[in-house]
Amino acid sequence: MRDSFHAPVSAFSQGHRLHPKSARGLGQLLLLVALMGIGQAQATISSGISNPTGPNATFYKGNGELVFVASDPVNQVSYTLDLGLDMNAFFISAQQETFTQLFIPIADAQWAAFLPQINAGDLRWTVFASQASGSTQAGLNRIFTTVQQGDEANIASLTNQKLSWGNSSATVKVFIDAVNVTGTHGGSTNLPLNGSSVNVKADKPAAYFGSNSAPWNDTMNGNAPFSMSNKLGDSSWFYYLTRSGIDQLGTILVDEFDNMGHDGYWGFTKVADDANSPYKGQYLLSYTLEASGPRATTAAGQMRMNLTDYTAGFAAKAFSSTQIEFAGYRPGSLVLVGMATPLAAVPEPASWGLMGLGLLALAGRARRRAAQA
Repeated sequence: MRDSFHAPVSAFSQGHRLHPKSARGLGQLLLLVALMGIGQAQATISSGISNPTGPNATFYKGNGELVFVASDPVNQVSYTLDLGLDMNAFFISAQQETFTQLFIPIADAQWAAFLPQINAGDLRWTVFASQASGSTQAGLNRIFTTVQQGDEANIASLTNQKLSWGNSSATVKVFIDAVNVTGTHGGSTNLPLNGSSVNVKADKPAAYFGSNSAPWNDTMNGNAPFSMSNKLGDSSWFYYLTRSGIDQLGTILVDEFDNMGHDGYWGFTKVADDANSPYKGQYLLSYTLEASGPRATTAAGQMRMNLTDYTAGFAAKAFSSTQIEFAGYRPGSLVLVGMATPLAAVPEPASWGLMGLGLLALAGRARRRAAQA
């Protein structure tokens, strides 16, 4: 957010389901409270269109929901999960200066049905959200997305025209509408709750998400010069892309999710069966943004810092000291070094090992900067 270009387009409405990171005493962004019932209720994904219908339609006007998709492009089957996190709220809550972390175990009945149909080695995953607007004005067609490691430098070359072609009522909205009538999504109007589904390309091609498959895939139906997906065990920065104006050949505006010191990233992994973790044996989706604040280089400086509450009373629990921005992620080994009292089914870690929730060595900040140059 430190180099962001503008605030979210739509105003927040009261009662949004993403709780702000201002609650004191929590070391994580405990959004799991809203997600623990995933897969049990009938629910619909918001595509951020300008004229939604059903409960809370006004809230979802121009305000899409974050979607997690896992797919096997070889077996041509995909799993789609409504994360229940709306774009406007997530833009703010996921870029706070205090430590932010979100864990989402992927373990519902639809996922269980998906696993026997795939090869884990071919699995690709994506997180995105869309406001599929036909407007050519700056900021009125927008998408949040993960990006394949190594493709970051290509993001800024995407033109306004191709963003609008890729993120449109003829692409992503067609996909979301098709998904919403499958699995536990429950139709086209039940927006407030969240569901999931499994779709095979041969049976429901419009509801399948995969490489080079219309209407919607990890290259925005061939319009993006990058892939939105990563393999299992890899992490991804998270980006906000939108039109820069009415010039169709002009390049888009790009904003990375971050705070004053660190960059936000998603990861998806299979936690080892023998890991010292409440998620052992599970597939785990996560979002992490380290706390931003001053860092001491001497013992005396650290003592002075210890006397100052830089987070206004917020009891942040961050990673152990690292040599690089993110701890090295050993796929399958989410290890809790210490635990505080659990909150519901979501433990608040007292500390994290270096093999905890950092993700596979992303290159330094220079690569991210190259994507925005």
